[in-house]
Amino acid sequence: MPAASFYDLPATLLTPQEQMRAICRVINKVWQVVGEVDILCADLATAQSVDDMLWTFQADAFIPHGLGAKYYVRIHYQQPWPDACVVAVLCALQNLPEPLPACERLVDFIPAESNARDLARERYKTLKNIGYTLQVHTLEA
Repeated sequence: MPAASFYDLPATLLTPQEQMRAICRVINKVWQVVGEVDILCADLATAQSVDDMLWTFQADAFIPHGLGAKYYVRIHYQQPWPDACVVAVLCALQNLPEPLPACERLVDFIPAESNARDLARERYKTLKNIGYTLQVHTLEA
């Protein structure tokens, strides 16, 4: 049964840069545990922010990443999304990707901003309705 983990971004992470740093910490942990990850971004600007922050979010971290299929951490910003992957991290997507990639785990984030939070709730409900096992984690600031 597929699983999804939602990470609640605390309101104390006020700037987009602080939020992206927290998202990159999660991506780093997924990569360390699983060995590969596909990041599905809302647009090119978000993909470039992820790419930039993965270089600088932590002084001693190295994550082999980039736009395209030749990396262990692959950043995507346009369809078609990968058909299948081990872990898909959703980054600033308002809706679930269609079609939803076949993967063992989805990772999503719950922003503090009200409208984005409501959209995350809808993604949560949709995943629950189609049979995903769900977990919610709170990120520390």
